Amino acid sequence: MKIKEVCIKNYKSIKELNFKPNAGLSAFIGENNTGKSNIFEAINWLLGPTYPTFNSTKKSDHYLGNEKNKIFISLQFDNGYVFELDESKSKYNFSISQNGQWQKDLSSLRGKFCCAYIGNERTIVDYLPSDRWSLLGRLLQDINKKFLEEKIQDGEKEVKKSEKLKEDLDKIRDNLLFSVENAEGKKIMSDFIDIIKKESAEQLNRSTDDFEVNLNLYDPWDFYRTLQIIVNEKDIGLKFQASQLGMGAQASITVAILKAYSEIRLGGENPIFIDEPELFLHPQAQRNFYKILRKLASDKNIQIFYTTHSPYFLSLEYFDEIFLVRKTKDKGTYIRNADAEEFLNDWAIRYSKNISNDVEKKEELEKLRLHYKEAYEQTSDSMASTEAFFAKKIILVEGDSEALLLPFFFNKINFDWIKERIAIVKCGSKNELDRFYRLYAELGVPCFIIFDGDKDKNDDKRHKEINNALFKILKENAISDFPDNKVKDDYLGFQNDFNFALQEAGYIDVYNKDDPKKSIKGLSLFLKIKNQNSIEVPSWVNEIKDKILNLHDEIGSVLVKNNSNNLLEEEPEDNFNSEEIPF
Repeated sequence: MKIKEVCIKNYKSIKELNFKPNAGLSAFIGENNTGKSNIFEAINWLLGPTYPTFNSTKKSDHYLGNEKNKIFISLQFDNGYVFELDESKSKYNFSISQNGQWQKDLSSLRGKFCCAYIGNERTIVDYLPSDRWSLLGRLLQDINKKFLEEKIQDGEKEVKKSEKLKEDLDKIRDNLLFSVENAEGKKIMSDFIDIIKKESAEQLNRSTDDFEVNLNLYDPWDFYRTLQIIVNEKDIGLKFQASQLGMGAQASITVAILKAYSEIRLGGENPIFIDEPELFLHPQAQRNFYKILRKLASDKNIQIFYTTHSPYFLSLEYFDEIFLVRKTKDKGTYIRNADAEEFLNDWAIRYSKNISNDVEKKEELEKLRLHYKEAYEQTSDSMASTEAFFAKKIILVEGDSEALLLPFFFNKINFDWIKERIAIVKCGSKNELDRFYRLYAELGVPCFIIFDGDKDKNDDKRHKEINNALFKILKENAISDFPDNKVKDDYLGFQNDFNFALQEAGYIDVYNKDDPKKSIKGLSLFLKIKNQNSIEVPSWVNEIKDKILNLHDEIGSVLVKNNSNNLLEEEPEDNFNSEEIPF
């Protein structure tokens, strides 16, 4: 079962929040203290180990600390069930309905929807089966359920495994545990049981036959729940419980538990919530953990929610799994998310494509993901592009030359761009800038674009089309065809190219006038500039710095929602390859 929609009102930093999580992975990112944990806590309130009530609610649990702001939490599931916790009701604050019909026996029904929660403490004791709601607890409960159902051949007859266990435990009880004798050779437990029965009968005026003293051995869960993970340190000849190891080791074992859970999951597919899965794990281990989560979601059909500050837990192929959590004074905690279907609709409108049925939509969505996967992993710096989701502002550039020289120039003017949480993302080509801009803008991250107008190159028509597409998305109405070399509020377009601009700034041997495409690029250009240390940093570097610092903290979506906002004023020509244009 999957959570289809979440609604939270007046809980801690959340004024009102509605969102639809993914059926697989949902990654919640954002600055500290924006409310990511509050979202998880609200959901866990309804699905966690404690029955949801308002008995322990504090003033600080209400939005703005005002108890008049009544808390409301609703979870809609894909099987028609709706869980609601409503503080405004005088009684029956917690309710469960299915397809509009109110349900009874809420405690039992709620237990079927229980979720596993892995907090930011990675101590093994929190995930052992002594807690029925832990990962191991849930897994071993499924094993226990199957054990109670299975049968075994006992001689000529078939009996339940649970009955055979009771029979064998009775033998162990009588022949071993109850066989301890005193100095006179009398069985101590027999005397103990006789005394207990006799004295209890006298105290309560009952018959001794009314009492039985036994060991509670017969519930197999009592065996499963004592499971411990032991680590054998062969070098020193000692064994330790995993809970005695360091946090790094315990975190790794937590990953192993989740891996086991994903491989042999037996029961229902209830959600899992994880706070910062990257904690105590080195980069390679983080990548491995992310693979486990994706496999758990895809192969085992488990819905997983997690918060993260690590780019290793984001995939640009699945950009719609990213939920950027923000908070403002007026709105409280809210979410920006990229909807893949809205991106597909944007592309279809801009390039006059007709997607007539669900099969075509599915095929085009797969192509859309592939385009983003290729753009981020093949033509760009994939790590920088995922790190950018955690940045405050982003500079989008075409290639290696700008990505290497901008930090160099910033350092020379003493601009600490890293402290300002600015990411520099190389997009691979001018043709990809649009794609990157649309995605970052959808999550509200402000971008500054630096691109070449390429007026000095051949294929003049092609460059005009790309330049004008960028002008459209940047809402630049005063210029067309080629940029004017001036630093604008959110972009700088060089009329020719980056190399020409460097030559204009005084650098030598950086631009090939006869064939601009053969001008030196990348590391060679960087070293050439670095060795000309006496030349002043280009004036536009300082201007870029000022414009970036003045960018808004958040920007709106630039996706086309309807035909009236179509970014292309004319339909693409027959010989124009729309596959080369970014979504």
